Amino acid sequence: MIVYLNGEFVPVEEARISVLDRGFLFGDGVYEGLRTFAGRVYCGPKHVERLARGLAATGIDADADSLEGLCEELARKNDLPDAFIYVQYTRGAPLPGAEPRSRIPDGPTRPTVFAMCVEQGSIDQCGSQIQTLRVQVCEDQRWLNGRIKSISLLGNIMAALEGHAAGADEALLARGPLLAEATSSNVILALPRADGSTELVTPSLDSVPILAGVTRARLLELEPAIVERAVGVDELASASEVMVCGTTSFVSVVTHVDGRPVGDGVPGPEALRLLELYINDIRRELALPDPARPPVRVAHG
Repeated sequence: MIVYLNGEFVPVEEARISVLDRGFLFGDGVYEGLRTFAGRVYCGPKHVERLARGLAATGIDADADSLEGLCEELARKNDLPDAFIYVQYTRGAPLPGAEPRSRIPDGPTRPTVFAMCVEQGSIDQCGSQIQTLRVQVCEDQRWLNGRIKSISLLGNIMAALEGHAAGADEALLARGPLLAEATSSNVILALPRADGSTELVTPSLDSVPILAGVTRARLLELEPAIVERAVGVDELASASEVMVCGTTSFVSVVTHVDGRPVGDGVPGPEALRLLELYINDIRRELALPDPARPPVRVAHG
């Protein structure tokens, strides 16, 4: 594996950072996760904008504008046209002689920028299957700046471990009576109306401190009928479909919540429709061919 570290592309075995790096000692940093298809980044400007907001909010002096080019070059270096790329920016290590554990940096620091990529399925593979998950509802015990894509993910990991211990594939996080998000993706519910129609809802960014996911944002543009509002945890019980969406999960289906089936316990029409909208949008943005496709296959968690 070739990784990027502070301006250089090097074998992962040769990549080195200081043990005094504030990302290692404090979790003092932000990150982005991006997806390439056929060597090109999807929704690149949205990732750049979110990274710029995160760097500004944390006061890390780094440039977000080079993000897309960095990711596409890293994918080329690894000969992985279809990849997930993780990019991390930390505040860096203190200068020699500076106090290494000071909460407020003791003098200037140079940000550490690191990136790696791992192989993922092609657009044809991802568009031909839909992932299914069993989830457990867990109390959200994370910090209140959930809109910052912080590398401090201990709260997410603890919730994921709690869900795993309960036999689930993923955890849905709750802030008291309100639904927040999953540990690495946003949530969309399909709620049946009295007239037989369906309402699509997703927790609003001002109702709970959650991440403004890029996939979430793109789906809101592709399907304006999705309503952003406060969503109660109790609404999970009446949902005909529960979905999670993210850079690597695309649109995935929750078949069971706390051991209880959602709807018929299989992918429903809204999930299949949103996945198709999303896949078609990737093809349009990156000018990828759209061959004849077989029916979508269900891939279990």
